[in-house]
Amino acid sequence: MVVFARVLVLTLALAFPALAGGALTREATPFTASEFAELIERVSEDGGYFWNDNFVSNEASYLHPITKLRELGIQGGVYLGVGPNQNFTYIAKIRPRYAFILDIRRQNFLEHLFFKAMFHLSRNRPEYLSNLLSRPLRRGQLDEETCSIDDLVYYFQKADSDPQTYRRNHGRIRLFLQRACRVNLSDEDLATIDKIHRAFFTRGLSIKYDYIPVPTYGEFLRERDLEGRQQNFLNSSQEYRYLKRLQEENRIIPVVGDFSGSRALREIGRFLKERDEKVTVFYTSNVEQYLVRSQSWGKFVENVLELPLDERAVFIRAHWSNRMPHPEAVPGYRFTQILQWAKPFLKNFSDNGPYSYWDIITTGTIKLQ
Repeated sequence: MVVFARVLVLTLALAFPALAGGALTREATPFTASEFAELIERVSEDGGYFWNDNFVSNEASYLHPITKLRELGIQGGVYLGVGPNQNFTYIAKIRPRYAFILDIRRQNFLEHLFFKAMFHLSRNRPEYLSNLLSRPLRRGQLDEETCSIDDLVYYFQKADSDPQTYRRNHGRIRLFLQRACRVNLSDEDLATIDKIHRAFFTRGLSIKYDYIPVPTYGEFLRERDLEGRQQNFLNSSQEYRYLKRLQEENRIIPVVGDFSGSRALREIGRFLKERDEKVTVFYTSNVEQYLVRSQSWGKFVENVLELPLDERAVFIRAHWSNRMPHPEAVPGYRFTQILQWAKPFLKNFSDNGPYSYWDIITTGTIKLQ
């Protein structure tokens, strides 16, 4: 049995090189509530302005890299991301030891604390959507182990919002944030979390990014990868339990920070080096489009160069194809997800440029199909 175990570990390490740096050999250490709050305080910086609410992702193409990530064996390590709910599916597939979700918007940080409360209050997938949307869950309607994402969406599209459920959850969320979470929150922060809670209560699965024609949350949940499979984390009870465990162990860390700022990314890098951890995936969405416009993208590259990157680390980027479709564009999708090896990319862009956003999103792309 010992010989077999050694062969198995070696086989897994060869099959998934990104795991060979330690994820197979040592357990990730959970953070206490106090350590979680202290880490957030250590790495966060002042929030910045963004012109709209972004309660749910607007990237219908978010599942398109999933098959290629699996084929490449990109797993373990540390995940860095940005934005709201799309991160959970990437985390569920990649199974990192730790995940940092960095966003210039303090509201995004607060929304992730709200999501953290939802995972804490919900034993399974049906309960998660029931609590998130304040729609009662009737006994026997959904099997927590076998129900599909279509079953969940169909049920909660039909279910009416319930003020009593909303009020009860409001109190439970406040109690969790104030007693169990330990993060220092102002009255304004709590009011923002209430605003997020009410948005999901009033709009249900129809909630979406409002300013461009993008899918509703219900449509987002039912999206498919490039092989036609529904891959949102809420389609899998196993993936839900994995994410709930990470949340309970405080290993998904929301951060207020600017990609091109002087503190957040660099401090995350220092923290990871202290713990001998390496970044395997950095999901940047289309943030770099704004950094190029503000002529601060070079500072972002300098920050990334300070991160401990795995040899097989990748960027996942998103391109809004409103004018020029990306070579990897998929018909029918306004966004294109882009996968690139991180270290070769950085070698091409390590001087001061100038570079166009098009250069950034088309250099060294990994074909997804």
